[in-house]
Amino acid sequence: MPIHEFRCLDCDYIFELLIMNKNEMNSVLCPKCESPNVGKLMSVANVAVDKRPSSNASRSQPHVEHHNCDTGSCSTIELPGYER
Repeated sequence: MPIHEFRCLDCDYIFELLIMNKNEMNSVLCPKCESPNVGKLMSVANVAVDKRPSSNASRSQPHVEHHNCDTGSCSTIELPGYER
């Protein structure tokens, strides 16, 4: 989904909006103070990891940590690389 995260540059409020087309980006207002002075934030990626056992037992399993952040839930993922 095209959900974008913004920060109001006047009141420092962080919010998310569903933006369906580029024209809507020009009319974003802060829902708290209604200021048009907002900046787009880089959002954290949401990654899903399959927890089923792998047929290749020699590969190490991915490690996922979940954290609570000010803007929602954040995840840190460490995936195994290629072994040489």
